[in-house]
Amino acid sequence: MLIYFPQMHEELVGEKVEGALIFDPGIDREANGDVLVYRPENLPVEPQTCRRMVDDFISYGESLGDMLKFIANPQPSDRDQFGERTSAIQNELNSRISPEVEDKSDEEARIQNQVVLALCYAYEEKNLELGSLEQKLSEKWAGFGESLGLDVDNEDDRKAMALGGLMANLPGLGGGDVQLPWKKVLEGFALLLPENSVLVTGDVDAVSLWKDLDIEFYEKEGLLEEKALVLREKAWKLLDLSGLPEDKPWLAREFTVVLKVKEV
Repeated sequence: MLIYFPQMHEELVGEKVEGALIFDPGIDREANGDVLVYRPENLPVEPQTCRRMVDDFISYGESLGDMLKFIANPQPSDRDQFGERTSAIQNELNSRISPEVEDKSDEEARIQNQVVLALCYAYEEKNLELGSLEQKLSEKWAGFGESLGLDVDNEDDRKAMALGGLMANLPGLGGGDVQLPWKKVLEGFALLLPENSVLVTGDVDAVSLWKDLDIEFYEKEGLLEEKALVLREKAWKLLDLSGLPEDKPWLAREFTVVLKVKEV
């Protein structure tokens, strides 16, 4: 089974691969686009609860000022500053653990990784919304320039329109390449994806790191219609960790990754 990585929205996939699926972390989404989605059957948190928990996390993360950093690196000190909100979230996570489960640490890890993947999904969603807003602002500015009689062939008019373009594309409004928290996605995939999963990636940041780590890339037939450049390695090595964390034994899993990226 081919799974796009780390994107969880079709709009963010640069080069499509026939048969590859988009991962669904358990948040109900509208069925649109050409790419089918894959949702594991045994996710511990149902969609409605997962969406509500993500909304709570986002509200908490935005109160800290940087959603991406919050997803990638929650700080222990935040518990003291935002104790009431954090305790409520932690209690919600704990309440999801079934009393019949023998290994509660494994179930807790599955819940936490599902919610983190859902957060990454929401982060993509937010960037797509902001990118759409930026496009609308740019289009409105272009129309406004025409209504003022600005001429693209006139140098002064071009400067005026360029200034407006800069104003319509102020930092923070999205657009451009979205920096995805791929390490968190990979960590969650290592725990929640079935063993027959093959990742398909075009993420430049991930591939650049793997090349710097001298991970072996080789050509392989049979995964795609054409011969593909692939790698196979343990998750903890792909994450550039010094060893297998004792509290995350699932990172010992090996992944086959198909590269669909322009030359780095």
